[in-house]
Amino acid sequence: MANKVGLTDARIAGLKAPASGQIEVADGIVTGLRLRMGASGTKTYILRKRVQGKWLNVTIGRHGPNFTLAHARRKARDLLVDVEQGKSIARKPGAKRKGSKGVGTVAELYETYLAQQIVGKKRSAKEFDRVFRKYIEPELGDRLADSITRSDVSRFVEKIAFERGKETLTMARIVYRHLSTFYTWALTRLEHLPANPCRDAWRPKRSEPRDRVLSDREVAALWQAAVEDGYPFGHLVQMLILTAQRRGEVLDATSDEFDFKGKVWTVPGDRAKNGKANVVPLSAQSLEVVTDIFAAAGIAPEDAHKQSQILLASKVTSTNSVSGLSKAWKRIRASVDEKLGYEAAHFTMHDIRRTVATGLQRIGIPLVVSEAVLNHQSGSAMAGVAGVYHRHQYTNEKREALALWGREVLLLVAKYSPQDSQEE
Repeated sequence: MANKVGLTDARIAGLKAPASGQIEVADGIVTGLRLRMGASGTKTYILRKRVQGKWLNVTIGRHGPNFTLAHARRKARDLLVDVEQGKSIARKPGAKRKGSKGVGTVAELYETYLAQQIVGKKRSAKEFDRVFRKYIEPELGDRLADSITRSDVSRFVEKIAFERGKETLTMARIVYRHLSTFYTWALTRLEHLPANPCRDAWRPKRSEPRDRVLSDREVAALWQAAVEDGYPFGHLVQMLILTAQRRGEVLDATSDEFDFKGKVWTVPGDRAKNGKANVVPLSAQSLEVVTDIFAAAGIAPEDAHKQSQILLASKVTSTNSVSGLSKAWKRIRASVDEKLGYEAAHFTMHDIRRTVATGLQRIGIPLVVSEAVLNHQSGSAMAGVAGVYHRHQYTNEKREALALWGREVLLLVAKYSPQDSQEE
């Protein structure tokens, strides 16, 4: 039984070690704080707190000259505040809370979610994990998962959207979506949480679909800027212009996806957004860029099929694609403006894909072929029963289309010099 006299410096100093087992003395000032003493004479402060029907026992520290009763009380009060806010009170990162079975933090529950639902099951696993580690874990990771409220989610998402006075609405929506998906899964495991806290929480409204298409002059300036920037980011932009594939598909392309003899690049289904493998014929222009990329990566074209190496790889970790894309894109965009002689209207890397699709239409490529180039699985030709039987991949048609587009790009580059800054 705990002694009701409570803890004082004098009482602690006068405590005698029990012959066996251990004794506990409860503090009369901070509820839940106790001093435990065993037969060895070691005196240890602990905090005992009941949370949602379960007792949590957390070791605070060992009594001594550098950790006195005053220190223990201060630390215990801080931990109790954390409990009231729904935070974990584990002794250290990664430590399990004794007696806390069934009461997990967001970070702890996420590890189970990652293993069961994400890794090996979602093509976006790497990006999903990156978003969680960078945005969700630092803010909510140590909170008990069943303590998160709708207002917590609203404040968290709002902070991402408007922190440092800079709007990042797209990322705020992405983080909200990931968190909501996580809680949809976690809800059945959280006895004390009545509903998904993301439901009805604030998040930025979805932006209107973008319709930005680069002008011919802008395409020429972007190509020139990319050529000057070189490997790896300049080559990335050149491939986006020539193939109309998605940024991630180019960034994570591996050497064994390229067939120099057949002059094709096959984006496998597990890397394509729609899960459908896409055969991308390589025009003379894109083949030249790919050859340069292989040279920069130190891989001989004839050895392409012998290894699965990321071509635009990080210098630090070869199993990851190159980092620093945002900074590089700003540099390339600045170069584009310099070549144009004026500041072009804002455009993103994804706008390049829309620009190529528009360009293919302009040079007379049938819609069904341009859709095949983009690896879109939409339209009447692919809908319903027709989609089951129509398996034609349009490889020859795509080859002709991309060959025409490659020549068109070089014609635009030749037509518009960096000094020519007049509007079309």
